[in-house]
Amino acid sequence: MSAMDEFTSEKPGVVKLHQWEKGWQKSKDAGKNPPFHVNDVHPMLSKHLEQLTGGRSGLKFLFPLCGKAVDMKWLADQGHTIVGVEGVEDGVRQFFQEAAIQPTVTDEPSVNGKLYQGMEGRISIYICDYFNFTSSVKGQFDAIWDRGAFVAINEVDREKYIQLMKTLLKPDGRCLMEVMNYDPSLFPGPPHNVPEDELKQLVGGDYDMTLVETLDRSEEKWFSLPWIKTAYYLIKATN
Repeated sequence: MSAMDEFTSEKPGVVKLHQWEKGWQKSKDAGKNPPFHVNDVHPMLSKHLEQLTGGRSGLKFLFPLCGKAVDMKWLADQGHTIVGVEGVEDGVRQFFQEAAIQPTVTDEPSVNGKLYQGMEGRISIYICDYFNFTSSVKGQFDAIWDRGAFVAINEVDREKYIQLMKTLLKPDGRCLMEVMNYDPSLFPGPPHNVPEDELKQLVGGDYDMTLVETLDRSEEKWFSLPWIKTAYYLIKATN
């Protein structure tokens, strides 16, 4: 049985918010972190941070479907401003508890949800449907760290997701995106298989998409798959 079983779909390849909420709750009841959570700063973020920031400091970062990623506090401690978006409120509560940050919590009508803020506003996390989060809410971003968001959304929403990403990035903004590659006939996801040619087509010719690293995860036996890789792409406007 896979550690992701509590997050799998009622309909193959399609997961709704209540199922993500149920999965978070099952992990919490078992005294565990969700299977997709990384306990430390993600090694691919720390390794490729210079490419993502372009060497700039004091940037505004977006974390789509942020969960309780420890990367958020790590970047905030470096002087960046962090905005996360998450559908499951309990994950955000856990983030602030584990980071020992006392948040302020307010209703946020602009996204039909809530807003958690801490570290004097350097970390803001919106609880809402990600597609309710547009540039009219918090402006545009210098950098997006997409670790597990694009592979988590339902495949029918991929084009909408990429179009939203483009509107959220500043003209000189950059996105570092993690995707997975495996045989989709053996596992419906999430996390979903993302072929490179499909991602390139979605991103389009007005953006450069550079493969910065590929990791073979086959020996880790994720989802009982015979082979699986994670690929990391840097996406930025051609200008």
